[in-house]
Amino acid sequence: MPQLIRVGVTAAAVGLASFSSAADNIDNLVVSANRTAQPATHIGSSISVIDRERIEQRKPVFVSDLLQDLPGIAVSRAGAFGAQTQVRVRGGEANHVLVLIDGVQVNDPAASDEFSFEQLTSWDVERIEVVRGPQSALWGSDAMAGLVSITTRRSTDARQIGAFAETGSFGSRFFGGHLGARLDRGSVDFSASAFDTDGDNISRTGSEDDGYENVTASLTGSYQPTDKLRLSLFGRYSNATNDIDEISFVTGLPADAPLESDVELLLFRAAGDLALLDNRWTHRLQFTYSGSDRDNQDKRPLDDPVDYEGDRYGVYYQTNYDFASALATNRLTLAVDHERDEYQQSGPVTFGNPNQNQEMDNTGFVAEYLVQPVDAINLSASLRYDDNSDYDDETTWRLAGTWRFATTDTRLHASAGKGQKAPTFVERFGFFVGDPGFISNPDLQPEESRGFDVGVTQVAFNGRVEADVTYFYDKVEDEINGFVFDPLSGAFTAENEDGSSRRQGVEVDLQAQLPANLDARANYTYTNAKEPDAAGGKRREIRRPRHMAAVNLNYRFLADRARLNLNVSYTGKQKDDYFPPPAFARQTVQLDDYTLVNLVVSYELNDAFSVYARAENLFDKDYENLFGYETPGEAYYAGIRMRLR
Repeated sequence: MPQLIRVGVTAAAVGLASFSSAADNIDNLVVSANRTAQPATHIGSSISVIDRERIEQRKPVFVSDLLQDLPGIAVSRAGAFGAQTQVRVRGGEANHVLVLIDGVQVNDPAASDEFSFEQLTSWDVERIEVVRGPQSALWGSDAMAGLVSITTRRSTDARQIGAFAETGSFGSRFFGGHLGARLDRGSVDFSASAFDTDGDNISRTGSEDDGYENVTASLTGSYQPTDKLRLSLFGRYSNATNDIDEISFVTGLPADAPLESDVELLLFRAAGDLALLDNRWTHRLQFTYSGSDRDNQDKRPLDDPVDYEGDRYGVYYQTNYDFASALATNRLTLAVDHERDEYQQSGPVTFGNPNQNQEMDNTGFVAEYLVQPVDAINLSASLRYDDNSDYDDETTWRLAGTWRFATTDTRLHASAGKGQKAPTFVERFGFFVGDPGFISNPDLQPEESRGFDVGVTQVAFNGRVEADVTYFYDKVEDEINGFVFDPLSGAFTAENEDGSSRRQGVEVDLQAQLPANLDARANYTYTNAKEPDAAGGKRREIRRPRHMAAVNLNYRFLADRARLNLNVSYTGKQKDDYFPPPAFARQTVQLDDYTLVNLVVSYELNDAFSVYARAENLFDKDYENLFGYETPGEAYYAGIRMRLR
């Protein structure tokens, strides 16, 4: 680990607290770690929370830049802005992480059940919650390794207007606005933003810059016709276009090409909440839709575009009942989730037929019980039964608990559970022409995992300092390998691996409110992730750094009108796969470790306007998240923000 990181972690450890549970946020409710909202200190799972204040301190364009500095999370981006961005939790696959935006499941059936984090900009994001460990018992197949729940912006005043504009390196421009209002019985919020950049060259050769454009708009509204009934709506649309490179059939590495990808994402939710018996018995009925349309176009003559569409329709009912007892918490939750996933792929018929129209139905039955037998102990038990149209039925479970010691300000927390992940449409039915291309395997079976974590949180100095250390372990059976080369067909395919994959490690999460208007955060993660190899042994899984660390310092000065935010993140050495032609036999290569330094300076001109400047990759570090894909060097941006009430 570089000396800069070592010094930063040591300094921060003098008095730091958990990134997700700082002293001033201890009473915050966390809505995604259980099926109902709970105080953070009552949750046995390992969690992290990023609020709007932290987003304003960092001012990133993409949400993934915030996630990569959380414990247990590894982010891989295939080059520059808008390139495929994968988020992994505790060594799991990117499609083992369920992503919710305002309660809508957004994992895309047309993108191997991954969420396209490269399309998620930060302007309209109010809050991010991350829950680590198997969450299938609560949320189903896509939550085998964890959950990322995102809430969009909500106005807190009767009337609120916001806007911003920034410009900077690579010909980048980012601007947007927000309108919000709160009435006696309702609220409405509208946000929109646009980002475009000339980009940078992501291949090791050539000189073509790969540009990117993104337009995003979201609308939320609620109305309470009676004191017992609340209705709400949410809609979100984004359209993104980015230049992409192709893999050279000579080198097996990215090379400049006139390729373009266009992605449209549409989300919708309509929900009704009803409270009875003095709010002890609550009901929620919710309808959701998420859809994507992906067009990959080759601008060369005689090449036809390939189109991928994914749709998910959901109907969800949940009821919660608080039993009248001497216990502070004694709550039973029952839920029924029904989802239909659809996948369409269309393109020219060449050496095979890529045209597909597939669908799958799943109904999940959920029960969760929360109990607080004594004031210091909170326990939860969850059970889920999934009835799937394509696979055998699955039963998953989760147990979690926390025990607080008031005399020492110590909290023990632990969770354990079983997760499962159904094969994706792409793995079962996808077909891609290329060199070597991909041929699907319709005989795949679901992956299964069993994991646990146990940790201790210590608060000191009257709540100004907090530290958390957590050990985690996860075992995956029937893991799907999507890069198995079949010499008979001359293409890749997907197979369930024999044996088991094992992931274990330690997360250290620290935060402190230090003197002189200085707030400090730091975390470190050790991850040991291994999977079966062809020889019957174990190999390190790719794109899972063993060592990751981050330090963030936020300094307020000039009567709190000015702020300086310094963020230093370290990503250790990691493995990646390389398939060089003509044999396309897998080779394991090593990606070097790297340290990134970002700096943000902001100043409030008055109550309505502020200006800021941001530097990214300040020391121009040359690094790769994926083998052969170059990333941007140092960059500088400046902007202005307005907020009226």
